Amino acid sequence: MVTWAAWLYYSQNRTQNSVADELGISRASVANYLAEARARGLVKINLDPNLLAKMQLGQAACVRFGLQETHVIPTSDDGFTLRQNLGVAGANILADRINDDSVLGVAWGRTMLALAQALPEQKLPTMRVVQVSGSSIDDEEFSPEFCTALIASRLGAKCNNFHAPAIVSSAQMRTQLMDEPALLRHFQLIESCDTVVFSVAGLDDSTFFADPGTISPAATKDYMERGAVGLALGQFIGADGGVIEGELAGRVIGLSIQDLKKTPTRICIAGGVEKITVLRAILNEGYATHLVTDALTARGLLED
Repeated sequence: MVTWAAWLYYSQNRTQNSVADELGISRASVANYLAEARARGLVKINLDPNLLAKMQLGQAACVRFGLQETHVIPTSDDGFTLRQNLGVAGANILADRINDDSVLGVAWGRTMLALAQALPEQKLPTMRVVQVSGSSIDDEEFSPEFCTALIASRLGAKCNNFHAPAIVSSAQMRTQLMDEPALLRHFQLIESCDTVVFSVAGLDDSTFFADPGTISPAATKDYMERGAVGLALGQFIGADGGVIEGELAGRVIGLSIQDLKKTPTRICIAGGVEKITVLRAILNEGYATHLVTDALTARGLLED
């Protein structure tokens, strides 16, 4: 039924009501079948990423921040819808850049989850999807390990999860763990990534950390007083793009924001006015080569 509904709707340009009458089902069932057809990869609708990259705002951002490409989507009224739309745009752009030989590094967060859910199913059995941030004991769906596993599953690719926590109890513990052969091999995989997708977070009441139980509100406030304007790859970032040191100094395991620059293609997917300051810092420092954002955020980034 899924295949028939997709055939009638997409190949014969029938309306959903017409398909429903033909198959003897409800219009709501037709809508569900069409959504399932896209999710299973039976139907693939690809928006040419170059269309978004050619917009005036995108071109201006490329010039301002030295980016290779900027893709700008319309701004949504609420944060959830904006994240979902950014995920869809990011999925289209990412799908256009990967193949069987790719090694993709994946960060974490709600925007990364939206990207993973929007990726069309593919079969790339020799491709690797590598978790670049340490794992979390939290059960949120946007944890580092879940985002990585979901993207690998959607792409039919090999999944390499991080078998170490995002934050450890002390700098000494981190030093000891970093001598473990398993971690050394995982960092070698991270270094082999040709592409990394990541997002950023502003510092407000809606900010989520990889492991919420490991850093207190008081510590977060201390970081803000030290000049932190947001989070990227589990690190607090200042307005100049530098890492702000504090309670977590020497305790974070994962790809550092400085080492991110070693990856050839670095796709930052983020939007929302609360992220403009940290996003500008990330772009000014050259951490991203590609940007996916919304129109309102792009205009904010371009303001002096």
